[in-house]
Amino acid sequence: MEALDLGTTLGGGDTPGRRQVRLFDLQGNHYEMGYQQGLQMREIIRHFFSHLRHCESLRRKKPFLLPFRTYEALASRRAFRETAQELSEYYPHQKARMEGIAKGAGIGEPLLFLALAMETFVAEADYRLGACTAVGITSERSAIGEPVVIKNLDRPAFFRPYYVTRLNRSTETASTLDVTIAPLAGCHDGLNEHGLCITSNYGHGTDLPTCSIPVSVLVQEALENCATTQEAVSFLCAGKRSTGAILLVADAGGELATVELSPNFSGVRQPEEGILINANHYRCREMISYDVPHNAFYTSRNIQAFRGVRVRESSELRYTRVEQLLSEREAFSLGDLLRVFSDHGESGRGDDNTVCRHGPYLTTSCSLIMLPRSRRMLVAYGHPCDSVFTDFLNPFVAEESGGEGGAAG
Repeated sequence: MEALDLGTTLGGGDTPGRRQVRLFDLQGNHYEMGYQQGLQMREIIRHFFSHLRHCESLRRKKPFLLPFRTYEALASRRAFRETAQELSEYYPHQKARMEGIAKGAGIGEPLLFLALAMETFVAEADYRLGACTAVGITSERSAIGEPVVIKNLDRPAFFRPYYVTRLNRSTETASTLDVTIAPLAGCHDGLNEHGLCITSNYGHGTDLPTCSIPVSVLVQEALENCATTQEAVSFLCAGKRSTGAILLVADAGGELATVELSPNFSGVRQPEEGILINANHYRCREMISYDVPHNAFYTSRNIQAFRGVRVRESSELRYTRVEQLLSEREAFSLGDLLRVFSDHGESGRGDDNTVCRHGPYLTTSCSLIMLPRSRRMLVAYGHPCDSVFTDFLNPFVAEESGGEGGAAG
């Protein structure tokens, strides 16, 4: 089954980035939303698991002589054993949603927990993947008079066919609009009915985790339970998580903050001259000692495309380039920000170190823009340099159109 046949996009076009993003409308309690997610995304979820053998980071975890299907079964049971009880204890709504997804998709729940565990795999010491760039600007620096958050999500190309955009009309918590991977209960990027939005980049704290809960669950819980940046910052810093992350938080009132997390520690940054920039290395003074050393290099134990490359190279170069481009203007329209996030560097050719990433393994496979005051999200599955964004304008308000977004250039 080709990527375009999975039902995550609508309309014509040869690539997902040129097609309209489909909105999956889910309603009810968390189990019911999970069941609807599993049912509506059944083909996508089943395709994901049937093609896991093509995911290099997972293959590298497998013992050499062990058949992949045997490894998959063992890893699924281990992931379920390590995470299910913690999820039930700390975030029971997400555990209920996982049960619903499994039932709707017609697959075993342990297999879903393997998808959760993969978030940890790609952040472990042997597989550190510097990925994602995000920027937030305050109302004072915005040409449209409200805060704007923009992000490029950089992941292995394997994941691109499985991105989904969900509208979660919850009867138990705040409703959310988010972008995630089809088998997951949580998300890395989203907006809620109060106008709170959160983006999550990988961060790589070197301290050891004390739980197995991925950051995507923590982000989902923050969106469901918080209304303001201050509430979300406190929630995220106190939350259970197994990996590091660098999160950008903004609310409808115009307050922005960056939260830097390792498994056990946290730091908070405020905008400088109305701007926040997030890549994948820590900038808070209290977090720097927990980061990957500046002179650390990928070795033969890592993904082949990264061997011999300095771990923080791409993150630092992307941060510096964004900083340079943003210094050239006082106020930014959506078009201005999109040009920054479509940037291919001085050479004009995208590579592993450009903001719009075109690397041999990591690539910008999703791009989104969020306007918290307007409750508006624009999404494209692909590189922002050649994609068309679908515009979801306050879908929390029921409309006769059914909530589908329109294309935006």
